Amino acid sequence: MSLQSTLAFGLKTPPLPPGPPYRCADLLEWVGFPFWLETHDPRLIDLHHGHPAPTPPLENLEGMIRYWEEHPEWMDMLNPDSPVFHDKKIECDLYLNFWNDVFPTNQRVLDMGGGVGRITQLLLEQHCSVELVDPDLRSLWRALSAAAGGPGFIDVHWSTGEKIPDLGPFDAAVACEVLNYVENPQLIVQKIHQNLKKDGVFLLSVEARWGWALSSDVAEGSIEAFFNDGIVHVPHDRWIRTYTHDSLKKLLSDFSSVEIQPSHYAFSGPFEMATGLLPSAEAIDIEERFRQHPIASKLNRAWMAIAKK
Repeated sequence: MSLQSTLAFGLKTPPLPPGPPYRCADLLEWVGFPFWLETHDPRLIDLHHGHPAPTPPLENLEGMIRYWEEHPEWMDMLNPDSPVFHDKKIECDLYLNFWNDVFPTNQRVLDMGGGVGRITQLLLEQHCSVELVDPDLRSLWRALSAAAGGPGFIDVHWSTGEKIPDLGPFDAAVACEVLNYVENPQLIVQKIHQNLKKDGVFLLSVEARWGWALSSDVAEGSIEAFFNDGIVHVPHDRWIRTYTHDSLKKLLSDFSSVEIQPSHYAFSGPFEMATGLLPSAEAIDIEERFRQHPIASKLNRAWMAIAKK
């Protein structure tokens, strides 16, 4: 549900400006305020309170909730004091380098699975109106706090992508590092396609089939996923569906045009330790060198895509 359905934990909710969506500049009283939303997927309530996930893909939320409790500084990546703040900024630069020509400006945008608002912030800076959907309520608290006081308009929705109602029409949609964690990616892509205007654009990224196994954050004991179906499952911690170029293209087959680019060779990829942390311009340059290399090109950690309706 929208912010208009907000409840407080024994407190009085801050006032909402006219909306939805809500003018970010008028949301300063919401900074740091933990709120309760009605959810489109009731399973998320038990998960929020620490109960086991009912399906393997939702076990990602079990891991997230534990990390929020144990390492909030890593999860709140928009905080300049976060140890991953600079890494995530460089990663956004990689995305924007590919998406730049079609990145929305002054448009209505769906950010599916947008988490703490990493891409939402970029959209708001372009004076967009963003509908942010995420299954993790703690992430939505941070996203709204980050948006408050800035440009653009926002509304947030606590839901899985499969259960979200039609919120369109949208000029554009984003699903950055999302479709590898969900129960039914086909249904989510279908919903996004239906909610896009004619000529609307869908910007996305997903985990790739092979490069993950050589990355520094690979889960110990997960090698069978490399040899079998490509689904990395660490019970109660993570569940990741990986994609080949062909499987991603098939997922986006309803769109009139699709451009896919391999990515994340050095950044969070198999060559991260060899390259070290690079500034944005150098990171972008070396990614292109890896793409052109006959061996390294097959070891991308991720795919980035632009799909046009």
